[in-house]
Order: sequence, then structure tokens, then C-alpha cells
Amino acid sequence: MSFAWPSVPLPLASVPCRTQLAVVYMPDMRVDETIGGNTYLTGVIMSQFITYWTCKCHDPRWTKSLVAVLFLINAAQAGAVVYMTWFYCVMNFNNPDVVAIVPWPYAVNGFTTAILALVNQTFQSWRIYVFTENKVLVGILFIAALTAFAMGAAASVQSLLLRNLELRKLVPLQPVVEGNLSLQCALDAIIAVILSVNFMKSKTSFATTDAVLNRLIRTVVQSGAFTAVFALGAMFSLHFYPSTSLFGLFGIPIGRIYTHTMMDHLNTREQLRDLLLSGGLPVSVSNDWTTPAGADGGTAAPNPPSVEG
Repeated sequence: MSFAWPSVPLPLASVPCRTQLAVVYMPDMRVDETIGGNTYLTGVIMSQFITYWTCKCHDPRWTKSLVAVLFLINAAQAGAVVYMTWFYCVMNFNNPDVVAIVPWPYAVNGFTTAILALVNQTFQSWRIYVFTENKVLVGILFIAALTAFAMGAAASVQSLLLRNLELRKLVPLQPVVEGNLSLQCALDAIIAVILSVNFMKSKTSFATTDAVLNRLIRTVVQSGAFTAVFALGAMFSLHFYPSTSLFGLFGIPIGRIYTHTMMDHLNTREQLRDLLLSGGLPVSVSNDWTTPAGADGGTAAPNPPSVEG
């Protein structure tokens, strides 16, 4: 059963005993939705890691190392969220004033999310470079990603140094956090547009190849849209409700979405390659490209996207 959060604190004596654990005094926010949604995303991400480790992928060592780092970061995030649940619902069960406190897991989540955003945006920028070979464009994207990371890391470290501080003391960090979220949102949207345009330009007269391209276009658009929506939700929540923890409803899952984006790309390569091969289209499969050969076996048709990269 779900309970709406009252906009003002209520005496614990006025709340039924069995529902005291569920009541948190934050306007328009449910802890069960925040923690439950994050737990669901954690399960999805962990299943993606298992899928990757059990598949017969001949990835270079740096890719496997990157996946291992992503796993460790997401495990750390999950542990921090579990502790935050313990902090609010067990350690401070009879302390309604605790909802005005920001425990250290918020800062840890912000820092790890900044790392995951940088990794994902760098990875997507590299994909753009594979298509365009435009060093200037990719350089700008990478500098913007580094800037967003620096802003997110700075705000998180400052918040971590002031562990278990009150919400009102976070107001000086608000411009930095909002700048980080807005820059992440813009970067995700720009990267999604650039990749979509290049996928569309790579379309050929082969129906199977075009089906793979349409799948890739849908994936990048959905990934960019999800991260942008959650970043905007966190930014607007922080801007209009700075004295509440409503921003956590949107901010905590962002790191999971970035991880899902990368793992989905890595795990669907075999499926996309099988789709190309099942269509009867001659293909040359390498670690970086899946290129259809020309009808005469000579000059290849326009290069479709890399299934591996």
C-alpha cells in the first residue's frame, strides 16, 4: 500500500503504527517509489552484466575492464542507497526531523553518477568519431563532458565533506548542480541527434541493413530521451523545491540509465549481427565494423554502423 506524503510534519502519534515506517515528510514524494524504482533498475543492470559475462564476446581487454568498472560503480551506488534507506527508516525511525538531513549517500550517488555520465558520453563521442572522423566536434563534446563531470564532482565532494548536513545548507551548491544537470541534458540530446543523423545517412537499399539501422536509431533516441528527462526532472525539482529531497526521485536513477545505455549497446551486438546474417546479406564481420560487401564482391556499399563499436 502506498501513502501520500503530507506537506507538513505530523506527530508520529497521529500516524498508525504500521504505516509510520512509510511516512516521510517531503511534499509530493514517495520514498517507496524512489528506492523501489532504483532497486528495479539495479536488477535490470545486474542482469545485463550477467548477460555480457556469459556471452561469447571477443572484446578487447579495455572493454572488459570498463564493464568491470561499471559493475563496481553500480554496486557502490546500490550499497549507498541501501544505507540511505536504513538511515531514514531504521536509525531514525522515531525522528521526523531527519527528513531535513542529507546523508552522505546523496553525495556518493552524485559523484558516481558524474563518473558514469562521463564514461557514457565519452563512449558515445567515440562512436561519433568513428562515423564522422571530425576531431573538432568530438573534442568539443569531450570538453563539455569533462566540464559537466567537474561540476558534478565538485558539488558532490563539497556535500560529502559536510556529511549529514541540512537541506538549507545546500542552497549555495544549487547553481553548480543545476549547471551540471543542464549540461548533461544538452550533451545527451546533442549526441542522440548526431548519432541518429549519421545512422540515417548510412541507410542502404538492403532491407535487413536498414532494419538494423532503425533499431540503432530507436535505441539512441530512447537513451538520450530518458537521461535528458531525468536530468531535467532533477534540475527543476532542485530549482523549484530546494528545501525538499524531491530531486532524489529523478537524480538517483540517472547513473543506472547511463549504465543501461552502454550495456544495452554491448549486449545487442550479437543479435544485430545475427539479424544481418539471417537476411542473406553478405557481410564482413570484424571487431569494429559490419560492412556489407558490394554485389559484385568489389567496392562495398556505404558503411553501416559498427555493431561492435
